[in-house]
Amino acid sequence: MRALIRNITSYYRWLNNDLADPRTNSFPLVSSPVPIILILYLYHKFVRSWGPAFMAKREPFQLKNVIIIYNIVQIGLSAYLTIQCLSRLYLSGYYSLWCQKIVYEDTPLERVVVNHVWLYYMIKVIDLLDTVFFVLRKKFNQVSFLHVYHHLGMCILGYIGTKYVPGGHGIMLGFINSIVHAVMYSYYLVSIERPQWVRQWWKKYITQLQILQFVLLILHFGHVLFEPSCEYPKWVSFMFLPHNIFILFLFSDFYIKEYILKKNKNKVKAK
Repeated sequence: MRALIRNITSYYRWLNNDLADPRTNSFPLVSSPVPIILILYLYHKFVRSWGPAFMAKREPFQLKNVIIIYNIVQIGLSAYLTIQCLSRLYLSGYYSLWCQKIVYEDTPLERVVVNHVWLYYMIKVIDLLDTVFFVLRKKFNQVSFLHVYHHLGMCILGYIGTKYVPGGHGIMLGFINSIVHAVMYSYYLVSIERPQWVRQWWKKYITQLQILQFVLLILHFGHVLFEPSCEYPKWVSFMFLPHNIFILFLFSDFYIKEYILKKNKNKVKAK
């Protein structure tokens, strides 16, 4: 029994410390998997069980001002990361779009890179509030499997990316996702602050933008597997691609049901 415990402890240290990038391994919510696992467990329990039970006999909370501030913060952070990636990495020529290895040199720019990778991970944790707001406002129809799975998956990927591979080819994920989120949260802000401005087709095109995001990321991470000279770790693609393909399937299924089948059904009823 002692040998088994010793082996488990040794494996945990190897996985948690030896394999981790020392530049980020001491960052909050990175040094140990326990805090993020606990956060995700509490999140899942709240949005699936505790929250709906708590709200069952209560009126929806009025969270307009809180959500307005939340959306503004999300837009600001997403726009900031987008501009940083563009100006410091891609337009400057420092990072290659085709294949970018992780740079481990301790330079001022690389410190900025790893700090921003961690910031992106923190934004994914903050994103969990989306679902909490839905529950507190009794919009339970919004708490779908797709919604919850996507948020859980992005937090897990954020943790792994920050702890083991902060930088390199994977930066493109944060770059594209930040663009999409800047647009998405701008739509949310307008819809809650100026609902009379919202047009029905906006939501459809935002879903299309999300689907395009997943297609681009599948291509971006997929070609690494067929590029022998690319020094970016291929295990990242093997881990990321199944998740992203599944998410693409879920979003495409949602799009077909919401904007194609429902539209056709309404046309039939109108006749």
